[in-house]
Amino acid sequence: MLLAIDVGNTTIGTAIFDKDRIVSKNKLMTPDEVPVQYLKSLIKKEYRHEISDVVVSSVVPFVDNSLRQSIEHYFKISPLFIDCTLNTGLKFKIDVPSELGADRIADVVGTSNFFNPPFIVIDSGTATTFDVVSRDFEYLGGAILPGIELSINSLAQHAAKLGRIHFSAPESILGKNTENHIRSGIFFSYIGGLSYMIKEYKKIVGEDAKVIATGGLVRHFENRIEGIDMFEPDLIYFGLKRIYDIVIKKKSDK
Repeated sequence: MLLAIDVGNTTIGTAIFDKDRIVSKNKLMTPDEVPVQYLKSLIKKEYRHEISDVVVSSVVPFVDNSLRQSIEHYFKISPLFIDCTLNTGLKFKIDVPSELGADRIADVVGTSNFFNPPFIVIDSGTATTFDVVSRDFEYLGGAILPGIELSINSLAQHAAKLGRIHFSAPESILGKNTENHIRSGIFFSYIGGLSYMIKEYKKIVGEDAKVIATGGLVRHFENRIEGIDMFEPDLIYFGLKRIYDIVIKKKSDK
């Protein structure tokens, strides 16, 4: 079985694949380091001794060494960490490919499971990101904007009369109290902004470009944003699986 690990700024998520099927998932808050006990807690007991391979996407560099050591110690496996140097078939048409997060590479490669390029990927998490891929499977660029919760918390922290506001999708664009004013302002401006960006990116890569959305907060946008063709919460895991399969096949073909 393949263990796919997604190390994010807020959480670390795992998915276990039995061939092409996800059989188990888990998620915990991202720690400062990953000891073996933490690693074990991410994996259900019945699968711990079934893991034969590990692939990792990480955007938290200070976690990587302890995570690698724990994987090697517990599973006796050298994990595959995703970066732009892997030969996945994706060509980078950006200034500094090494700056692109491993999660975004995995999202893009994962999208090729569902659509042929061109396509646009939206990932809504701590930050909301756009990734734009040409018809020739070239990574052209994208955008990063603050995520919904980050925007709400930032506003609350800088307004003396506001306490912490927990996000939920507002029922109306017309807020009736301060908290709902903020929720409505941020949520509906996101809908408008994301819809606009989709239209502009399609002018670059083609009106036939497919749009896929993923991430923990993407559920709030379903059926609200014009132009999104598919919502896939496990996109990064499918991308990690696909990258692992590509890299291992290339090694075996040599």
